[in-house]
Amino acid sequence: MKAAFVEKYGPPEVVQIRETPRPLPGEGEILVKSHATTVNSGDARVRALRDPGGMKLLMRFALGFTKPKQPVIGFDVAGEVAEIGVGVTGLKVGDRVLASNRFKFGCHAEYVLIDSDGVAVKIPDNLTYIDAIALPFGGATSLVFFEAGGLKAGDALLINGASGAVGVMAIQLAKLMGAEVTAVCSGANAALVRELGADHVIDYTTNDFTGQSTRYDLIMDTHGNAPYARVRHVLKPGGRFLMVIGNLWEMISGGWQKAVVSPRDDKAAVSVKNYAYLLDLASKGEIKPVVDHVYPFPDIVEAHRRVDGGHKVGSVVVSFDEN
Repeated sequence: MKAAFVEKYGPPEVVQIRETPRPLPGEGEILVKSHATTVNSGDARVRALRDPGGMKLLMRFALGFTKPKQPVIGFDVAGEVAEIGVGVTGLKVGDRVLASNRFKFGCHAEYVLIDSDGVAVKIPDNLTYIDAIALPFGGATSLVFFEAGGLKAGDALLINGASGAVGVMAIQLAKLMGAEVTAVCSGANAALVRELGADHVIDYTTNDFTGQSTRYDLIMDTHGNAPYARVRHVLKPGGRFLMVIGNLWEMISGGWQKAVVSPRDDKAAVSVKNYAYLLDLASKGEIKPVVDHVYPFPDIVEAHRRVDGGHKVGSVVVSFDEN
């Protein structure tokens, strides 16, 4: 089988597609034939060892000091169960699934082994593989932050970076929860975020939301350029700051600031419950997958370049299907 290897940190060009042995599922494991995956901002940060600030040494210890310990990255895969190991229940060969090994990665490959600690959820019949794979990165992140931040009906929520993979899912999920949503994005994406349900749109190229008089119950920063110190005065008394991205000092200081919410338990986000919920909402038409571009697997380097450009809208998808 073919897989995309990252054997040194660097620009998109370090990604190389090579032949590698097809894995065999052991006890409790499934082998998924890949149809689609994503290159998300997390994949790009791992590939480039790019940190929000002050965390590079910690990243080296976690990911690999001189090169990635897991050379095949990729967080999620949508595909077909090709083989199952002993003890697997609830799935059979041929089932269409959305799956993840969390931070064990491995999903940028034609076949992906999902171990017993991973997640695999059946995809509803009316969703394509590309529909399914566009949901989990932004959707699961939004769900875990909204739960930790206590988002409820009637809350005023501002989303900074509203047209990214997290932002487009956050808008839709927050509206389903009854929140009043203000989306911060470029004017070019204003129509999209309104279509997704945003009540108000602020074009960051012409307006700075931190200089206005409106106050919010929650502010969600998905971009990393609106830290708590910059936006705290725009929160209502008792308001919460959802820090999706932060540098080392912001992560440390956020630990003793009651208003800062920063859950980091990947098992809370990447769960059967969350993946099944997102798929169910999409199958009912209650949320819409947003896809920036679909690249064929041989062009995965271009997918990394698109993510590095910083202006993608929704998810960058990589397809393993010829058509």
